Amino acid sequence: MNNAKHLLLCGFLFCLLLPGQGHPVSKADSLILSRFAEYAAQERLGDLPVDRRIERIGRFFLGKPYKSGTLNIPQKEMPVINLRELDCVTFVENVLALALLDNYDTISVRDFVKNIVTLRYREGKITDYTSRLHYSADWLYEMGRLHYLSDVTKALGGTRYSPQVGFMSKHPKKYPPLAADKQLVNKMRDIETSINKRTYYYLPKAKIKTATHRIHTGDVILITTNIQGLDTSHLGIAVKKGRKTYLMHASSTAGKVVITSEPLEAYMADIASQTGIIIARPNLLLSEEWLEMPCWHGN
Repeated sequence: MNNAKHLLLCGFLFCLLLPGQGHPVSKADSLILSRFAEYAAQERLGDLPVDRRIERIGRFFLGKPYKSGTLNIPQKEMPVINLRELDCVTFVENVLALALLDNYDTISVRDFVKNIVTLRYREGKITDYTSRLHYSADWLYEMGRLHYLSDVTKALGGTRYSPQVGFMSKHPKKYPPLAADKQLVNKMRDIETSINKRTYYYLPKAKIKTATHRIHTGDVILITTNIQGLDTSHLGIAVKKGRKTYLMHASSTAGKVVITSEPLEAYMADIASQTGIIIARPNLLLSEEWLEMPCWHGN
C-alpha cells in the first residue's frame, strides 16, 4: 500500500474515533487496524475461503503480548477493544470479528466494533455485566443460534459432556461487578442454570489423536476442564500441518500469541486440568452432507 493510501486510511480510522463518535477504540488500536488493512490487502483476505481467512488473520496477531483480564476494567459495561494485548478469549473474538467483515478494501471500525458486540454479548445487546457471554459453552450456544459456528464434536466421535457451571455465582468476590451487586449474582445463577440444562459433547483428550484428521484449519477449539464449576479453561484456533492439528492461541506460558510447537494432543497431554476438546466449525465450512446429519437436528 503506498504512503498516500496509508495516510488516507489512517485518517478514515481516526475520524471515526473522535470524542462523541461512540467508538471505544484507542488511537493505538486504530493504528493496528490500519496495519491490518495493509496485511489484508497483501494476503488478499477477501478472496480466501473462510478457513484460510481465519488462519491468516490469526497469524497477523502472532507475537502479540498475552495479558489476562483485559475486559475486567472498572467502568460501566461496554465493548472494550484491545488489539495490543490478548488473552485466549479476546484473541479468538478479534480474529472472528475481522473474519466477519464484509469488505477488506476499507476496514470499517464501526463494523468491527459491531462484530465484537455480536460475538461477545447475548443477542448482541449490552445491558449489564451478565449480558456478556462469560462461559464458553454459553458462547458456543449463542454462536450456533447466529449460525456463525456449529458444534461438530458429536459428529467427530464426541461423547456427552455435562459441565455443571456455577463458578461465577459461587465466587462473586472474584468478579467486581458481581461483588458490587447481588442482583447480578442472581441473574448469573439463572444463566448458569440454563447452561446446565443443555446437552454438550466433547472429545476426550485420549481420543484427539485418532480424530485429528477430521479437524479443519480455522476450527475453534474449546478445551474442557475438570475445574469444578467451569466448562472450559482455554480456547484457540486449529492450524493443520499435514494430518496433524496444532493450536494457535494466546498463551499465558509463552506470554504471547503462538502456534504450539507440538500437536494438540501432545500439548494437552501433561496438563491435568484439561480433559478434552469441543470443536466449533465456521458454518461456511459445513457441506450440505454434514448439515443433513442427524446431530444437527437434535440429540
